[in-house]
Amino acid sequence: MVTSISLFAVITFLKRFGFAAVALAPALALLSTAPSHGGVIYTGSSVVFSGTAAGGQAARATFTSGTGGVLKLLLENTSASASRAPEDLLTSVYFNVLSGTTTGTPAPLTYQNATGQVYLTMRNMPDKPASYVPPNTVTFPNPPQPSNLQAFVANDDTWQFKSGLSLVASSPPLAFGVGTVGNSALSPNNFNGNIVNGFDFGIYVGEVTTQPLDNTLLVKNSAHFEFAGFGGFNLAQVSPHVVFGFGTNPDCIISVPEPGTLSLAAFGLLAALVTARRLRGGRMKSVRPAETLEICGA
Repeated sequence: MVTSISLFAVITFLKRFGFAAVALAPALALLSTAPSHGGVIYTGSSVVFSGTAAGGQAARATFTSGTGGVLKLLLENTSASASRAPEDLLTSVYFNVLSGTTTGTPAPLTYQNATGQVYLTMRNMPDKPASYVPPNTVTFPNPPQPSNLQAFVANDDTWQFKSGLSLVASSPPLAFGVGTVGNSALSPNNFNGNIVNGFDFGIYVGEVTTQPLDNTLLVKNSAHFEFAGFGGFNLAQVSPHVVFGFGTNPDCIISVPEPGTLSLAAFGLLAALVTARRLRGGRMKSVRPAETLEICGA
């Protein structure tokens, strides 16, 4: 059991005292405790992060190493219930690889490969396996074939990789991200809306039976990513912190901290998101406190 921050308490505190009160953040770390809802496991051959939000969204990221200095990432939507709305889609993940694990310089990662099984969703019929070639070519091969999900230029719409980020959810900040939505609430750590527009190619589970996800190209269950530039690094240097994003802004965040620690830097992420929501005139729902810090929007 570790210390965690109640989102409701944080928002109430900020509304009452303003963001100048961030200086009192250490006191907020004592607000509540809760059992674990996620974690990180280093096995020697893999690094596995998993987390679950109060709304039922769940994700897992498994890092392994490949030949030729390649870092591999299997990103899975592990939610127990079928996806029904955009906020149920796993659409981004942020991570770090450092020369000293929690200190040092980031690895010189570059985007080498991304694949996943694309489906055309049909709420009144079984979802149909598809193959997508940007900017707008869709075919239905038999047997089904995975699609290349790398996004580089305008209208690719699939998954963009960015490095040199500074997402303040851990110390040091997370430097890498891959996503298929804009994540405007996390600016300047967002993705290019011209390259990854909308929630197309988000990762879903189950069969689509609802209007919000009908007639959409989505990736089923998981996506596989490969990054070159991992030579000279090892899996022990994958930093013990990731952030999963669901939906488009994102609408829900699951932050999985290192075991036994809830970095106060995560409080900075909370404040930044609250600010973004306020500027857009939106609202945020309170959620139960958890070791896996979660932020779910209205």
